[in-house]
Amino acid sequence: MLDYKLHVFLIVATRLSFSKAADELHITQPAITRHIKHLEDHFNQRLFDRKGNSISLTTAGELLLKHVKELFHFHKEMQFNMNALIDKTEGVLSIAASTTIAQYILPEILAKFHKQFPGVKVELFSANTEVIEHQILNEEAQIGFIEGQAKNRELSYHPFMNDEIVLVIAKGHPLYEEVSITLDHLKKLPLVLREKGSGTLEFIINALKKTQIDVNDLQVDMHLGSSESIKSYLKAKESVAFLSINTVSNELKSGDLRILDIENFTIKRTFNYIAKQGYKNELAQVFLNFITHHYNIM
Repeated sequence: MLDYKLHVFLIVATRLSFSKAADELHITQPAITRHIKHLEDHFNQRLFDRKGNSISLTTAGELLLKHVKELFHFHKEMQFNMNALIDKTEGVLSIAASTTIAQYILPEILAKFHKQFPGVKVELFSANTEVIEHQILNEEAQIGFIEGQAKNRELSYHPFMNDEIVLVIAKGHPLYEEVSITLDHLKKLPLVLREKGSGTLEFIINALKKTQIDVNDLQVDMHLGSSESIKSYLKAKESVAFLSINTVSNELKSGDLRILDIENFTIKRTFNYIAKQGYKNELAQVFLNFITHHYNIM
């Protein structure tokens, strides 16, 4: 229903690449250029600054992007709500999710999804990123939610939501009242990490490498298989741990844990949902539409 030129603009503006937009939309790059030119003629101003092979949004482009995002959001919400009135969706939807997402993010979403779509039976499996990718490739699950950075050409990856990995300590720890520490200080602290194969561990290792710190430089006490086990371990008040901020919200509110900032160092990441390339599943799409329209998801 919405003007296709606006859809083309949205893809170009978010990717900041005519070639990537052409690949995603399965049309030629000259066609992309024509659509953008029509919009620029319509608004009588440039939407992109072109410098060599790179492009950036002009002030007009940034304003149009803001409005187009709002327009598409309301359009999708209208479509979804209208379709929901007559929807008779039934079946089994298998979802594989990393531990953090399966335990702390999806349960509330699934409860509300089931209320609106009682005919859909959801099976949720929890595993690390490597296992989830294997399950999706073997079609043991229709959709996966991962924390990792892996890129398999047989899978499509899409941003789901933002997250931050923070250093936390338990109440009673000698550093509990400290505001921050340095990276050099971090090397001297007993540290608990997630298990090998964990997307969280992968992000921590990669972030530290950018500061020239190898995981072998750290005083790793133990690798544990879940955020809950790590939080329990911290009760001994001797170790610190890197955890997703989504896993410690209750403990931060109660004061049982607090964040210990590290000077000039943060670990921010994006959770992704993944599917097998070329594999379409209607139930998976219904679920993705649901979380897009009802939650503050990317």
